Amino acid sequence: MQEFNIDTINRDASDKYKGFRYQKFRVAIKMLQLIKKNNRNNIIALPEFRDDGHFVDENGNEYLEQDKLYEKGFSFNSSEIQKSMINFLDNFIELKKDPYINFIFFTNTTFKGENQTKKLTELGLTVLQKPVIQYLVDKDFEKDVIDFVSKYLINIYKETYDIQEDKPDTYHVNYITIKKMESEEWINFLSKVSFRFGEGDLDKLSEELEREISECQFFSAEHLGKENLIKRNLLDVIDERMTQKHVTQKIIGVDSVRYIYKEVESSNSELVIDEVHLHWENIENELENDSIRNLKEKILCVCPEINEKTLKKYTRESVTVKDEIKRFDRRQINSLRYRVYESMGIFFEEEFNYSEILTIDMLNETIKLLKEFVLKDIDQLKKDYSYGIKNDIAVKKMTMLLIDECFYSFDEV
Repeated sequence: MQEFNIDTINRDASDKYKGFRYQKFRVAIKMLQLIKKNNRNNIIALPEFRDDGHFVDENGNEYLEQDKLYEKGFSFNSSEIQKSMINFLDNFIELKKDPYINFIFFTNTTFKGENQTKKLTELGLTVLQKPVIQYLVDKDFEKDVIDFVSKYLINIYKETYDIQEDKPDTYHVNYITIKKMESEEWINFLSKVSFRFGEGDLDKLSEELEREISECQFFSAEHLGKENLIKRNLLDVIDERMTQKHVTQKIIGVDSVRYIYKEVESSNSELVIDEVHLHWENIENELENDSIRNLKEKILCVCPEINEKTLKKYTRESVTVKDEIKRFDRRQINSLRYRVYESMGIFFEEEFNYSEILTIDMLNETIKLLKEFVLKDIDQLKKDYSYGIKNDIAVKKMTMLLIDECFYSFDEV
């Protein structure tokens, strides 16, 4: 059975999760700020469309934004700056240098000067008097700045996409276009890029979001004391739109935000979310490269004599519960998954004796005891937290789902 690094699972929150949350906070803040300026916009944001944030202001100007939460400062040599600039360049070219498109690099940290690296020397470039980013922030597009930036980004673009002259593709076409850009075209591109450093960490953005929520024109006396629920619902909508594939499904307009305020207005109280949902992704990542055996394979491995009818019943439980949990808040379901996973771990470690073969009766009894053991734990947790699901049947079926998803098995493999 797979062993997990408890220190990894239980750390406060992964850098990946923090960065993702930082991005969502920024999208929510920007949406509310745009509504202040014009509450009639059909589209104000498209999360994870072309960039971390994609916003449309009251004049139809579009802003593609990269949001970066980091501890150390960036230089123009930093990989995150490189990736962001390459992404901006791709969009600049693919959108045919649209005059209404702008780019933003938004971060909590600072910037610093470049070191004279081997790469710079090979490209025949020498570090400038000031950090390259300083020139870009000041929109100081001197000839030596443009020469430095253009040569550097052309090289990075080629390396990023492993451009090969004999294998043309979309990026190869973009690369040729970028190589042919004159100084004025580079100035046009760079003038569209804004760098916003020192914009506050996750806590600061959270405070700013709370302030924007209470200052929104949709906020009324009925919302007092429910600010956190508005915040959660805003972030949930952003989270849901991020996962959509088609651009029309990603759109968030003023009406989406207005509906959130209206819905919260009539609610009685806030949901109490079990914060262990923060750690579920870490557990999933632990199994990312493991070979997968499904529930049916695991049962047949220890109980080859099981009849088809019983096998289908357990398999059906693992399938149907997936549909049952879809309508609930993702945080609630991930918290429930974590708690069920945790309880199952205790059962298999303390209550279950592994053997090579189980009779049908032994297997059925084991599954029955497992479900009752998990349900007892979840019933206690429900006194403090809301997991969305209220019926015991779905909780029991989730044990079959976690076995099917390869978190546990009836043997010690």
